[in-house]
Formats: sequence, C-alpha cells, structure tokens
Amino acid sequence: MSITYSNKCSASPLSRRGAGGANSGADKSSDRCSVSICDCAALVTPIAMSYPAAARSQSVSPLARHIGAAKRARGFGIVELMIALSLGLVVILGVTTLFTDTSRALSDINRSGRQLESTLFALDLLATELGLVGYWGEARYPVDAKDPATGPFRTGEDMDLADVSSMTMSVQPPACIGSGATVSGTPDDEKAELGWAMSWPVYSATGADLEAELTADTCETATSTPRAGSEFVAIRRASTCAMGSTGCPDYDGSFYLQTNGCYDENLGLTGGEIKLYSVTAADVDSTMTYMGQACDSSVAAPIYRYQSRIYYVDQNDVLVRLSLEQSSADMVYVRENLVDGVELLRFEWLVDSSGDGRYDSISRAPAAGEWPNVVGVKMWIVTRANLEEPGYTDTRVYTVAGESWTVPSGNEGYRRLLQSRTVELVNVGARRR
Repeated sequence: MSITYSNKCSASPLSRRGAGGANSGADKSSDRCSVSICDCAALVTPIAMSYPAAARSQSVSPLARHIGAAKRARGFGIVELMIALSLGLVVILGVTTLFTDTSRALSDINRSGRQLESTLFALDLLATELGLVGYWGEARYPVDAKDPATGPFRTGEDMDLADVSSMTMSVQPPACIGSGATVSGTPDDEKAELGWAMSWPVYSATGADLEAELTADTCETATSTPRAGSEFVAIRRASTCAMGSTGCPDYDGSFYLQTNGCYDENLGLTGGEIKLYSVTAADVDSTMTYMGQACDSSVAAPIYRYQSRIYYVDQNDVLVRLSLEQSSADMVYVRENLVDGVELLRFEWLVDSSGDGRYDSISRAPAAGEWPNVVGVKMWIVTRANLEEPGYTDTRVYTVAGESWTVPSGNEGYRRLLQSRTVELVNVGARRR
C-alpha cells in the first residue's frame, strides 16, 4: 500500500534503494510498503491533534494562558459596583423607614392605650366609691347624728347629745374627720367627728381648700400638695363587708358601727338604733350587743367598719386617696397613689330639693344644706400621657364641667383625654323614690 500526497515530496532513501539499489529486485513487498516523507508528516499531524488539551497547552506561552484565564474569569466593573451599591442603599433606606414608622406607630398606640386605661380605671374607681355614698349598713338614711332616738349620740351611749353640745352639727364638717383635730371638749373627739359626718356622707371643694386643711394638720398625715385648680371629694360610709366575713380584716381598734335590727318594746328597742365605737377583738362582744331582725340573742346584728376616704389630684398629676386608718393609739389618714397622669378632677352635683329622688338642679358647689340632698354626680377628668410626644404641642382650651381649662405651662408636649361619667347615688336617691 503506497500513499502519496504530493509530487514535491522526495522519496525516502528507502524507496530510492528500491528503485536502483542492489536489493531492488530481491524484496518486492517493500515497494508496496514504501512511504514518502510527506506521508509521514500526514500521519504525524492527526496523531498530534488527537492528544489531550492539557498536553497541547504545554506548548502555549504563559502570557497567552493568563489572557485567556482573565477573559474566562471576568468580574464586575466600577460602574456595575456603584449601581449595585446604590440599589442596596435604596432597599436598606426603605426597610429602615418602614421599621421606624412602624415602631413610632406602635409606640403611639401603646401610649394611647395606657392613657385610656388609666382614665377608665380612675373613672371606675371613683364611680364605685361614689355609688356607695349613703351606705351605713342596716341604718336608715339619712342618718341624723342629733336624733335622740336612733343617732349615735343618744341617751345611754358613752357619749350623748349633752357631751357634743359644743359642736355645731348643722354645718358641713371638714374633709378630714376622725382624727379629732377639729373638735375639742368632748369625751372622744374622734368619735364626735365621725358621728357628725354621718349626716354628711359626701362633700367636695377645691384643692386649695383641702390644702388649707392639710396645712393645718387636721388630717394628721404627711401628704403631697393638692392641685389648686382641681377638686377633691370626701366620702364617708360603712364598709361593704360585715366583720367576720371572708376577706374582711380583723378588728384593729378602728371605729365600727352596728345597727339594731330587733324591735322589742320590752327591751326599749324600736329598731334602727346605731352604735359607733372603737373596738378590738377582745371587747367587741361586750360593746356591740345589738341583735339582728330575728331578735335572737345568739345572732348579733352585722358590724361594719367606718370608712372615710378623700380623693384628690396632687401637683405631680397623681390621683391620690387618703384613707382613715388606725395607727397606734390614733386615727390618721394614710396616703395611697392610685393613677399617674391625672391633671384635673371636677364634679357637677345633682341636687334633689323636692325629696322625690330625682334631681331638680345641677350645682358645681352645693350649699352646706344641699349636700344631704345630692342624689347624683357627673365626674369630669383630664388625663395626660406619661411621656411627651416629640413635635406635639397641645394648645387647646378644654371645657370641663362648664368651665374653661387651659394646659399648664410647660406641659404642652403631652397628649390628653377628657372623659366624663354620671353616677347615681343609689343609697340616697333610690330610697327616696
């Protein structure tokens, strides 16, 4: 087999020897297998092309390999990087703005929720207390401290009307009764004040009036200064739980009252007589001797603790309660902070002058003789948020109980709520109806 690619190729020495050499006729097969030099080149080329790429690359220069690798691994340019950074900043800015707005909105909602909760709590607390005005257990209402038949100063008690003759009981007693600071010359000044106040179960005036009493130390307690433009309310009543009931505290020397429920002519009991004494667990059975309606000597009439409480707003915008408590051998008023953020408290009193249990007039400041005829009240309260709101200024003029009220200087940065509620004094009006 002989393959010839070009005439330009010269015959190999082997083929020339076959043509004219000494062995030209001796080996015929070698003629058929002779290959030209070009044929050898043709055979080498396909073999070289069939080598792996790694083998071929060994013949490529290092510079050529670097350029090729750079083209295959090409990265971002400066323009592309700037665009990517700009888009990333826009996304981050949007997410940050959304988070900030959401956080601010959530904070505003929480602040408004706490403010509304405080307002409603204060209204509920005052409404519950005012709804109990005139409650003296089983005693008839109104209680007349000067009544010689049923009053706490009747003949036969440790103090009678002669002992309290120096007291002017036809006028409104002070707010802080029970400490004995406003009465003198009686066998028991504390009891004299409490019995006197039973005819005046509710009383209200301005914070300035209460401050005058606190300054004179009639409450015998260290307390905060009432806000002058606000108002206070003093409430006197019996406790809602009879002594011995679950949850009632034990006798501690405070004043307690008991109403006779037995009508017995032989014992001289007409029913409704009131005992008012300071007792302990050791002497209560010997002192509080009235029977219940069954007139069974083994079943005593219920005994209730006498309660006197004063609610007011101090200059720190806190709703405060003063409660009459026994301390050592004296009766004093104990302070308790109830609600923060209360700036103003005002009342409109519903007065029943006809005695039918329905109010005939509305008074901001009833006269002394009108207080026993109060059958209802409309409460007004202004509360502010606990924290100032940046960028907010409250310049409104509020109408509270028919009177204008402006925000105190320096507190304009707080948001406010104005709420009101009307409460019926059921122990007064309902009994009249």
